[in-house]
Amino acid sequence: MPVLEARDIAIRFGGVQALDGIDFSVDEWEIVGILGPNGAGKTTFFNCVSGFSRPDRGSIHFRGQDITAMRPDERVALGIGRTFQQVGLVRSFTVAENLLAAQHLTAAYTNLSGFVGAPRARARERVMRDRAMTVLEFMGLADLAGETLSGLSYGTLKMVEVAAAIAVDPQVLMLDEPLAGLAPEEATEFGDRLLVMRRELGLAVVIVDHHVPQVLRVADYVYVLNFGSLLAQGSPEEIRVNPAVAEAYMGKEATSVA
Repeated sequence: MPVLEARDIAIRFGGVQALDGIDFSVDEWEIVGILGPNGAGKTTFFNCVSGFSRPDRGSIHFRGQDITAMRPDERVALGIGRTFQQVGLVRSFTVAENLLAAQHLTAAYTNLSGFVGAPRARARERVMRDRAMTVLEFMGLADLAGETLSGLSYGTLKMVEVAAAIAVDPQVLMLDEPLAGLAPEEATEFGDRLLVMRRELGLAVVIVDHHVPQVLRVADYVYVLNFGSLLAQGSPEEIRVNPAVAEAYMGKEATSVA
């Protein structure tokens, strides 16, 4: 049984059919890439899977449970973490504080007990801070724990957002353009780290990005969207030599996407 599955997803915005009949699945510990040119529907699909948009047709299942009607926070509680195309962090917080904020669903104490510093609240805060630092060390960001976000580069902010998503202990990590703003060598380093995440954290990963060679390098399976429809799916090598995919990206003269 797939850990995450979408069936016949369709959504329309006004006169635009943003998605039309998309089927998709992710198995345990699998890295799945979603590719497509600008306007293909990649982020819209992410929003449907993570609960920020409700599809007009179709269903989303997590470990066999229909979660189509669930709110985003309920999906996070089940084990679906995600990042955003535009960085979804609190700019006035430090890096560590952002990871603490990400864990608020697991706080397990009331606002009042937190305000008065009840022993249970203090104990839980220590656990959350320890987890935040463990994740930052894993991501190579521990030296930035006390830094506010305002002075960090966009590429670093994207990595902090990935760390915040990992801090909620997801079973499926959905990454929306995590390589944006990274230099080529940084993108390669992140791809290597993604393989380590999968192995050491036991994650399934879904990644949308415009860095086609990097996605093809790390993914086990790839879906390609174009104009809201599924253009192709298969192994990275199958996608690399698919002429329809090459044409969608680079025109009729292209024979390969990487």
